[in-house]
Amino acid sequence: MGKTSAKKASVKSVMKDPKDKLSFEFLPEFASFILNNHLEDYSSEQLKTSRDEDVPLLKFFSQMPEEELLQLAEKSAKEFLTALAQNKARDYIVKSADDYIKNRISFLEREQVVAEDITIVSFIRRKTIRKFLLLYTKDFAHFIKVMEEVDRYIAENETATFNAYLQIQQEKLSATNAKLAQREQELLEAQELADMGSFLWDLEGGKNSTFTPGLMKIFEMTKTNNLESFMENVHEDDRESLRTAIEKSFHNDGIYECEYRFVKNNKIKKIWSRGKVSFRDGKPVNMKGSIMDVTKKDALLQQLKESEELHNQAQAITHIGNWSWDIESNKIEWSDEMYRIYGLEPQSEQITFERFLSLVHPDDREKRLNEIQESLQTLQAADYLMRITNPDGNIKILRGKGQVVVNKGKPVKLIGTCQDITKEHNLNLELQDKENYLKQLINNAPDAVIVIDEKSLITLWNPKTEEIFGWKAEEVTGKHLTETIIPSQYREAHKEGMKRLAETGVARILNKTLELTALNKEGKEFYISITISQSLQQGKRVFIAFLRDISIEKQTQDELKFKTNQLEELNTSLEYKNNELERMNKELESFNYIASHDLQEPLRKIQLYTNRIFEKGKNILPKAEMEYLDKINLSSARMKMLIEDLLTFSQTTSSTSNFEITDLNLLLEEVKNTLSAIIEDKKVIIESTPLPTIKVIPFQLQQVLLNLISNAIKYSKDGIPPHIKISFDIVKGEKIKTHGLFPYKNYVELKIEDNGIGFEENQSEKIFGLFQRLHSKDKYSGTGIGLAICKKMIQNHNGFIVAKSSLGVGSAFYVYLPNDTMVSNDRQLAN
Repeated sequence: MGKTSAKKASVKSVMKDPKDKLSFEFLPEFASFILNNHLEDYSSEQLKTSRDEDVPLLKFFSQMPEEELLQLAEKSAKEFLTALAQNKARDYIVKSADDYIKNRISFLEREQVVAEDITIVSFIRRKTIRKFLLLYTKDFAHFIKVMEEVDRYIAENETATFNAYLQIQQEKLSATNAKLAQREQELLEAQELADMGSFLWDLEGGKNSTFTPGLMKIFEMTKTNNLESFMENVHEDDRESLRTAIEKSFHNDGIYECEYRFVKNNKIKKIWSRGKVSFRDGKPVNMKGSIMDVTKKDALLQQLKESEELHNQAQAITHIGNWSWDIESNKIEWSDEMYRIYGLEPQSEQITFERFLSLVHPDDREKRLNEIQESLQTLQAADYLMRITNPDGNIKILRGKGQVVVNKGKPVKLIGTCQDITKEHNLNLELQDKENYLKQLINNAPDAVIVIDEKSLITLWNPKTEEIFGWKAEEVTGKHLTETIIPSQYREAHKEGMKRLAETGVARILNKTLELTALNKEGKEFYISITISQSLQQGKRVFIAFLRDISIEKQTQDELKFKTNQLEELNTSLEYKNNELERMNKELESFNYIASHDLQEPLRKIQLYTNRIFEKGKNILPKAEMEYLDKINLSSARMKMLIEDLLTFSQTTSSTSNFEITDLNLLLEEVKNTLSAIIEDKKVIIESTPLPTIKVIPFQLQQVLLNLISNAIKYSKDGIPPHIKISFDIVKGEKIKTHGLFPYKNYVELKIEDNGIGFEENQSEKIFGLFQRLHSKDKYSGTGIGLAICKKMIQNHNGFIVAKSSLGVGSAFYVYLPNDTMVSNDRQLAN
């Protein structure tokens, strides 16, 4: 690659600041090269790679024109490359994370981003950069330097983005409702990941067997044991099944899998294990595999069954779907995550067993069906692995766990979880072809791995350790551990421990997980989790340390403590509110008593005495005084009606009436009988279709019909007999333009329409308010409470009432009740 003097000058201007690991030496010039020569090609290549890798975020841009999408990609690439060219990577990362957290990305909502997007985008960015780096330089050493800085940037960017992602998830969790708050402890348990360990079991003598610290911790072992010694701690009821699983793997396909209980120190753990046997000349020589402590997972599964909402929250965080199959009803319930895994829109259709089987890959369909049938016979559901075919033809590999729910010895339900492991499976296949087992274990370990000899000299420093501590392997190899990561307050204790180990062979901290602080390259202390084991390499004792940066977890614990305190304060506030509600209920009871006794009794006496005076004074009192008495009587009657309506409304608000199965046709007949005199007097025509039988509070629904029919008669046109039509239908919530109805739920619709005087459409909500009257009380009697009572009674049924009208044409009142209140009807769902 030819470099001009101008380019050399630009390199000097962005020379690496040794205090900032994101101040780069080689990357800025390379970024300038792409900006000046290949920006459009770079943007197109990055977009193409994103489609090849099936980035989940791309589905939100499927409707965007190609040209506009390319412009968006080029704009994003230009901002990224400009930041690198100006050696402002840290500023770019901070701004990107801040924009993400504060939802300032104009073309994207932050909730649309999932964890998989972050890792795949980093992979795509690295892959695209590597391709254009070949155009920039042929010098392999220079190539490596640039890629090292790229990897450092991507690691820092992923850390910032994941921190932002976790912060957003925390914000979402804080917005959950009171029910979720009560279940917070179960949700936290659902978020915990199971402990795991791996092993290489030498079947030709055991000398070359190796076990990871995670396995030793789960089994609470300080040294390796032979099989017979290990079996002593396996639960006696599970020993035979474990032996059978092992023997089966030796003689069949080499696949070992078993779930069993392990007893140590009076504690029972449930262990899931899986492995694969390697053969030489038909003889098993070793087994590689992993184990998982699923004790907490089983307990968590029981808790998750109690709350579907808790299921969904846990899945949103872990990205694992759950399912249940009610055997008797053949009804399958899927979480939203299950729909996504199968390439379907959440809750877009009701899944049946046949529909589920149609999505299973044809080559795996019979096998999965046999597994399910075996589970129903044995009442034990084994873990499963299968392929599915999404509606778009995309094939995925799923791993799942199940459980049979038994009632009186009979299987009634299957429940379980499912995870899409397609990318993990394909990646493992690629890694098996390219890497050996030890290199995978060390270099691809999720934790930092450090190996030291008996003199505390560092002999191995894996990439994760470089990322956490900042030193490259070549910078620390051969150095004493106290010169690097051990803080001053721990150095003396480390030296004493190594001395004691050399003299006595006893190490107090081996195979134990400790939490303490360590130093990074910049001299900053941060919290780590560390587990140390020992091994022999070429006849010499070495110590292997597995470390994790838990500074974020420590911070999260502090935040959790703060949230717990907030929750306690909220509980105290809720208790106060409950006491207030109880006090208000007592005041309401007192009001009902006063309204029904203390207020009405004076009115009765006023009416009684004014009537006596009126009767005795007909021929004595002047006409003006008689009119005054008449107005007193009218006002008293109106006050009595108002008190009675207020009492009815308050009783409706605090109703404790029971729901009963009620024939609405009979209720309507009772209303007609009650209004028979005025119906005959005004020649009212009431026309109705057959009404359903539903579960309601009979008195309240009768009162609703009575009020609505009475109003239709009261507000009829002069000289025109009232004509009232009552009909019923079943409709979906999505077809009703009323706030509060669920779109996919069915509702019973009762329609009461008349040919009366009507009212203006803009009054359709106002009329349901207390004391709302649209007409003069001199012409139309009433208190303005009747429709408010109707609305409250319908709300007691979890329903809604709306009105539609035109002045001079007539009115129509629509009552909507949940369809699950209906007992029987012959009506099909309205289209």
